[in-house]
Amino acid sequence: MQSGDMRPDQVALIAKNLGVTDQEVIDMNRRLGGDSSLNAPIHDEGEAGEWQDYLVDHSPSPEALLAVRDETDRQQKALTHAIGVLNPRERRIFEARHLADQPMTLEDLAVEFNVSRERVRQIEVRAFEKVRKSAKNRIAETQAPAALYA
Repeated sequence: MQSGDMRPDQVALIAKNLGVTDQEVIDMNRRLGGDSSLNAPIHDEGEAGEWQDYLVDHSPSPEALLAVRDETDRQQKALTHAIGVLNPRERRIFEARHLADQPMTLEDLAVEFNVSRERVRQIEVRAFEKVRKSAKNRIAETQAPAALYA
């Protein structure tokens, strides 16, 4: 027990009446103990330190967030560039099937282009492969200069 904590029987009674765990009662009692500075010294069994020394931030570091954002931007630019290698029909089918919030069916696209569903599927597969290859090449190109300076 730390100074200001309640006796175990008090904790158990309050926890039972409120329908919470004993630990929740203890935690709330400690929070209600008043404000104190995070720079206040802690003297725990001969160890000196401050409350802030025990704070843990589980969020990603700014460097990790920046790296993720840079990678996402690079991939977005590679995809945008890769879509540019498609002809208008391939682009329409690719965007309608892979980039739309509500992807169009093969049947709908077949009607739009006056071809069979199988032909639309073949065009989609070819377009997807072109985009994948172009994006992969673009990413490799942008990584190569960076590797020279590493």
